[in-house]
Amino acid sequence: MILKKNATMKISTLEHLISALKLGQYDEVLTQSFDLVIPLEELQPYISWNPNRYTRNCIARNEDFELILLCWEKGQKTAIHCHNDQECWVKVIRGDFEECLYEYDEAMNLMSYTKTDQVSQNQVTIIDDKDIYHTLENISQGRSISLHLYMKPILECGVFNQKTNQLETKTLAYDTLEGEEV
Repeated sequence: MILKKNATMKISTLEHLISALKLGQYDEVLTQSFDLVIPLEELQPYISWNPNRYTRNCIARNEDFELILLCWEKGQKTAIHCHNDQECWVKVIRGDFEECLYEYDEAMNLMSYTKTDQVSQNQVTIIDDKDIYHTLENISQGRSISLHLYMKPILECGVFNQKTNQLETKTLAYDTLEGEEV
């Protein structure tokens, strides 16, 4: 389906979602994200698993957005990280996650825990504050899948090393690049 620049439509497929993103209809995508249910079959080409860590699988990206699918084995968790000033939403496709939020005080080099939320299938969590750091952990009894939208591609991010108590920069990569540059 082809969308027109100012057209508003119900996003109900992965193709509709990518079309809306390519047209810059971010507000429409965010508004509909809470009700969005993408059939798992449409995501199948982007699903890959690694027993040692969650995988990052690119669906679509350009200079304005990055849409990736993360695949998580039971108990896999991110490090405490930020999104380098990029707005992000996470849509849980399958499973349950625990999200812990933190604030970083640069002057004191101190990471402070603020709260924990549970995010379950078809729910959305949004990070739109540049001072917020977070972790996501698959707390399901099995595999989980989450869809991540970043308003600009993130090539690197700040990661808090809990062993050294230092903020470090980590270069990000994809496990699969099935999607195309759009």
